[in-house]
Parts: sequence; C-alpha cells; structure tokens
Amino acid sequence: MKFGYCVRNPSSRTYSEIRDLTLRIENLDFDSIHVTDHLLGFDETQEKKETFLEVMTLLGALAVETNNIKLGQIVLCNSFRNPAYLAKMILTLDHISNGRVLMWLGAGWYEEEYKAYGYLFHSPKRRVDEFEESLIIYKKIFTEDETNFDGRFWKLEKHRNFPKSIQKPYPQLVIGTNGKRMIDIACREADGINLASFELSQQKKRMENISLVKEKVRKYNRDPSEFEISLFTNFTIVSSQETVERIRKERNILKSDMKYLFIGTPEEIKEKIKEAENLGINKMVIVIESPDIEDPIHIFSREIM
Repeated sequence: MKFGYCVRNPSSRTYSEIRDLTLRIENLDFDSIHVTDHLLGFDETQEKKETFLEVMTLLGALAVETNNIKLGQIVLCNSFRNPAYLAKMILTLDHISNGRVLMWLGAGWYEEEYKAYGYLFHSPKRRVDEFEESLIIYKKIFTEDETNFDGRFWKLEKHRNFPKSIQKPYPQLVIGTNGKRMIDIACREADGINLASFELSQQKKRMENISLVKEKVRKYNRDPSEFEISLFTNFTIVSSQETVERIRKERNILKSDMKYLFIGTPEEIKEKIKEAENLGINKMVIVIESPDIEDPIHIFSREIM
C-alpha cells in the first residue's frame, strides 16, 4: 500500500504551514502530497475569510522546496482551466520537479465556488462531457508534436507544447470520482481512479464502487496491475477503545457502522488498511487526526505505514 497526504487540511492553510507539513511528510517517506483545488471554503454563509492558495502556483513552490516526494492534486477541477493551458502548466511543473508531478482530475462539483469566480455551473452531464473532451486534448498534447483538434467545446489549431514531459508518456493521469459514468471514463482512459470516502454513505459504497472499477478495467482489457485504485479518506487514530466509543457517541455513529470508518487504535487501523488492500486499493490519500495522541502523523508513519 502506498500513502499520500492531503497537506491542505483544516490546520494547514497558509503557505508556510503547507510547506512545513509537506517537508515533514516527505521526511516520513510518504509517496506523495496532494493539494485540494478549491478557491474558497465550505462555510454555509460564505462569509469566512479562509486562506485558499491556488493549487498550481502552490505546487510550483513546493516542487522547489522538496526533493523526492510526488506532487499531486486532489483533484483538479476541469472547469477552472482551459485544457490546453492546463497541459502547459502540468508540463512546466513536471520539469520544475524533475518528473514528480501528478495529474489528478475531476469534473467539478462545488456550485458556490463556480458562482463566486464567475464560472458557469452547467449540468452534471455537460460538465462530464467537457471533462471527457478535455482528456482527449491532454493526451494528444502530451504525445503529439502538433495538435489539431475540432471538438464540441474546444478547437486547437497547430497547437505546440514543448518541452515534452520527463515522465513518459506523460505524468500519471488519475480521475477522482464516485460517479458511474466517470468511473467508466477513468477505467477506459486514465492510469487510475481516486474514490472519495469521507462521508459514511461513501464508505458504505466503497466495495460496490471498487467492484464496478474492476469490472470496467476488465471490460476495456486494461492490465489491473497498471491501473491504480486509490482512496481519499481521513484517519482518526486513538490510544484506547474508550476513546473510540466516546467518538462514536459524539458523532452519533451506529456500532454496526464503525467497521466502515478508519477510526481506531494503531492496530485496528492496520487491520482496516489490510482489508482495504484486500479489496484492491493500491494507495490511500489521507488526513490524520487524533483527539488524544499528540503526534498522530508520527504514530502512523512508525507503527502503521
């Protein structure tokens, strides 16, 4: 199992906080760091002055600060950037980082964010249609010397994008989704899929979604060993069963539902990771918290990872 860490979490929002956490995660031998592609927070009133730095600029700075760790997103909103221009940004980051950038993408979902920044919030079908066309453009630009494309949403004439990426044929392309159509697109076109699993309902659907992914990988004659299934979720590491029970009651979680959540002592978390691995998950991108352990990230890296 490989592990990535989402370094833009509630306690790390300024650049110095994200940089320091990134350097710490790199020193603890995680496989990758990931930054959410959001432009504002999720408060209901939309009045909080939360710090949200732009992801691609941020990754450019982190590429210079780090040496070995992979640099990813969780995940890029396809609606925010022209696909040809985003391909240019990814290729630039690939060279700045000496081949460490990832390209993790989604079709977008946060309507308030679209409105706040002046983007049209089209129907789910339209957003996925645009996403599917963008994937064609990304792959053509990464592999062709000159790209001509006449699609429904974009038209490129004699497009050239050099230098080509250090990673061949291009940086890892992963699609973040829980939707059936997007899962199908991912298994047909991408190098992997990232399944979000924060809400209990998403955790319960995990086995169903993974089974669907495996079915689609077979359908498109993909090599399962070359298709990465990852999970984006949070871990709550505690020191005792008493704390587990207290959390369960505070969050009004049924005892029968606790098996779906990554809440427990280090030994219990290890067992749950093994179960996820047995399902076919190759990588987990995580945020770690604890109500009663001073340094849960250190405990995770030394006793669990």
